[in-house]
Amino acid sequence: MFDKSFLPDALFEFVIISDSHYMLDPGDGPLEFENRRKQPVRRGVVLHMAAALSPTFVVHNGDMIQEYPDELQRFRRAIDESLAQMQQSGLAPHYVAGNQDIGDEPDPTMPAPHVSRESLELYHQKYGRSWYSFDQADCHFVLLNSQIMNGSLEEAVEQQAWVERDLADNAKKRIFVFLHLPPYLFDESDPSMGCYDNLANPARSWLLSLVRRYKVEMLFAGHVHFSFLDYVDETRYLILASPVFTRPGFAHLFTGSPPPQRGREDVPKFGFYLMRVRSDNTDVHFIRTYGAEKVTRDDREKSARLITRVSGTLPQSPLGITLSHPLATVAEIPRAWPSVVREKVRNDYPLLSCMEMGVGQVRAPLTDFQDAFQRRRLELLRKGGVKLQAVAILSDEVDVLKEMRKCHTRVDGLELQMAGTLCPSAECIALIKAVQRQFDLRVSVSSIVSREAKSGKQFPRSRLGYTYRELSLLNESLAESDVKIDRAICKLSNDQPLWDQIWEMAQTPPFSHIPHIDFTLEFSSTDDPTNANLAAEAMFAMILMPASCLYVEPLIDFDRTMDVTHGLLDTLCNPRPASQVLQSVNTILYSQPLNMAKSQSCFKQIGDVRVSQITTDSSIYTLLSVQPSEARNKIETGMEDLLEVGEGEELKIYLLAELISRSVSWGEAKSMIPSALLQGPVLIVQARPKN
Repeated sequence: MFDKSFLPDALFEFVIISDSHYMLDPGDGPLEFENRRKQPVRRGVVLHMAAALSPTFVVHNGDMIQEYPDELQRFRRAIDESLAQMQQSGLAPHYVAGNQDIGDEPDPTMPAPHVSRESLELYHQKYGRSWYSFDQADCHFVLLNSQIMNGSLEEAVEQQAWVERDLADNAKKRIFVFLHLPPYLFDESDPSMGCYDNLANPARSWLLSLVRRYKVEMLFAGHVHFSFLDYVDETRYLILASPVFTRPGFAHLFTGSPPPQRGREDVPKFGFYLMRVRSDNTDVHFIRTYGAEKVTRDDREKSARLITRVSGTLPQSPLGITLSHPLATVAEIPRAWPSVVREKVRNDYPLLSCMEMGVGQVRAPLTDFQDAFQRRRLELLRKGGVKLQAVAILSDEVDVLKEMRKCHTRVDGLELQMAGTLCPSAECIALIKAVQRQFDLRVSVSSIVSREAKSGKQFPRSRLGYTYRELSLLNESLAESDVKIDRAICKLSNDQPLWDQIWEMAQTPPFSHIPHIDFTLEFSSTDDPTNANLAAEAMFAMILMPASCLYVEPLIDFDRTMDVTHGLLDTLCNPRPASQVLQSVNTILYSQPLNMAKSQSCFKQIGDVRVSQITTDSSIYTLLSVQPSEARNKIETGMEDLLEVGEGEELKIYLLAELISRSVSWGEAKSMIPSALLQGPVLIVQARPKN
């Protein structure tokens, strides 16, 4: 079911499932939300998928069931059925107590019963202790009961004393802490009374002080059915999504219309987590389930879900993102029941998506590094292994050198954009030299060329970036000024094959004063297959330009500008096919060095199919893509024309937009590739014949 062949070595793996909400069969009775009927079967698929990953252990991070303890008979029955379903899956998780499992925290505004001695005793009887710890390798895992914190039960005092001793006794180990209620959503100053989604003080400040004191590696919470990421000093703090429904109120974070069921059916956000503990870090892999209600056993028996690398484990990744939108936005969401309290929350999905795709570099306006909130979010990307490039337009309005003195330790590079000229002015040259002299930063240069005609547009547009044929003029100007920059930004045109443009640059002798060329690819279509094919072709061709970067934009759909286009994420910040294409190619091609020469590559058009190919010492990589057509329902070309393959030869085929890998014979491949190409680009890997 899963292909983990590209992942780096790990000490061990574990799975986290949060908020699986097993629900009793309601029969034909009415429900507040119809999608609640789907929760048990969705949960069953999740358990099957988790078991297929063969983790060392599993943690269920609270809310095993949908029922509440005030209806004791139904509550007991739900527990028993839920545990039976878990047992049938073959999983034996470590359980964290959630509010659905034992009751709400002690807040008089909460809508459901508070934790009672009876509900706590029943939990201990059915699931085991609600706070305890265990070891795996040199790591220490601590499970806490957030629901009794701040309460009057004597168990709250007992748990507090226990965890203080436990952490002190295991201070030299790598520590991971789990609880159901998030300590906070936006920041540590969040109010608590009337807030359903956080842990109130004094327990919040007490817990976070322990996290800091013992340098906890990761802190996990659930409950809100949405993903958020933050750091408590050096502790990574992750709030987990649910695999069965999204909480309606959080749809206020996004610019698009709310998902079905008043926000509960945002199925691309459904999922669970594969955690891979390595010697120097822990990788987080979000396994999207898309609300699947059955385990598919179709004709794709040999198919597997590709688990891709994340940022920080792809040091050779050329994939970059240009932040046309802010990395994060903030909303104040109203409560689902009467309350004067609004919750301040941020949209972390663009940030999380960058890390999921394995992005290596991000370009952001210099002003983002001057804004405390945006700077903080960008710093989280950098902690995850992403390099940051500040971008500034040269003008009299901004003292770039002054601003760089404030933020140079927070960025890895500076890009200077020159308006109305291809060559740097004397003032620009002086600035470049000053930045290079004062800071350890790479310096890039880009041009802004205005008033270029664009097909289908009433008004001309501005182009950001050089054409590859303009770079020689820039190099001559730099040579005359005796200054060398690190990189220049070249704009790829969507009107001609991307391979040809990158190939021509790869064949050009190195520029004396511009060691590296980076590329920008800007989508201009609302057709997802078109963008997916462009993304695949550009990312594949970047193998010709080692050490260069491909910046893709926009990250999120443009739907309120003159130039409407789809991005890598839709307006709900869910991945579009182009995003998954980049994620796939990034891992397949750039997980390790590929030993190839430029002469061992080619591009050709065969019928409807565009064929890009590279050959390494051990394998031949062939990318197949088509330019979509409204009337197309089949591919006009013979499969035998595309590859030189023996009939019985085994191939590895990747359906890039679906994150699917298959091992098939050439005979099987010929029958599946034409229909697959209508959905998105296909990458074929075959073993290179030995001489």
